[in-house]
Amino acid sequence: MYEKLSDQPDPHVPPGTPEETVVGCSSADTLFLRVVLPVLGAVAGVGLRWLAAWMAGLSWAPWQGIARSVDTLADRWGACTVVGLGIVGALLGAVLAQHLVETMGRIAVTSTGAGFSTKDTLETLGRSDVTDVFADGKEIVLLRGEREVARWSADLPSAEVRAAFDTHGWPWRETGDPFRAAYRPWEAGDPGLPAGADALLRARAGLIDAGKDDHVRALRADLAAIGVVVRDEGAVQLWRPASPAAPTGALGVGRRA
Repeated sequence: MYEKLSDQPDPHVPPGTPEETVVGCSSADTLFLRVVLPVLGAVAGVGLRWLAAWMAGLSWAPWQGIARSVDTLADRWGACTVVGLGIVGALLGAVLAQHLVETMGRIAVTSTGAGFSTKDTLETLGRSDVTDVFADGKEIVLLRGEREVARWSADLPSAEVRAAFDTHGWPWRETGDPFRAAYRPWEAGDPGLPAGADALLRARAGLIDAGKDDHVRALRADLAAIGVVVRDEGAVQLWRPASPAAPTGALGVGRRA
């Protein structure tokens, strides 16, 4: 799944441990998407023929031109139109299913590193840079001391994710975030914030409202660089102080070509 950070075996990992453990969308979920969405698409496509006929008879209905065109084709070609609409709907459902499967996050763990990938991005992190790993809702968080070095958002089976890290000797923390009690809600102008953090949190709040996840993620890294760890509870931003991020680190972040 990702380029291995080291080919050297870890002497602390028991013999027989798999070289790499990958956790992704379950085979049952993948099968569900690949079967159900095309079927639903086909049903919707077939139903479009009768929906178009109904809409064509309503002067106030939107998309009258499209509805009348479909209705006319259906009258001219009969069953062929219905079959064609069903095939198009099934193909669109299959394309959507493929997109959903590709964009679901996957985590790969070895004794020397871990990686997280989606269709567009890839991140890797060395084992020596992590002191704690835990689940925070649907996110997997990796810490180095009090500093957060990665937060991977993926709706994956938590038991499988924990087993993957445990198997390869990573420090999984079942009790969750050891610094959870240190978080407090962000309030504009909080005097406890380092210089520049309040402006970044203001900007981040706006980006969250706008649904711009990539930019929100970038601002999380900017806040870490000045010693602020942030997490979200709904629309509320919580923060805690931490040592500023080192200017260089082992975390590799990239966008797939």
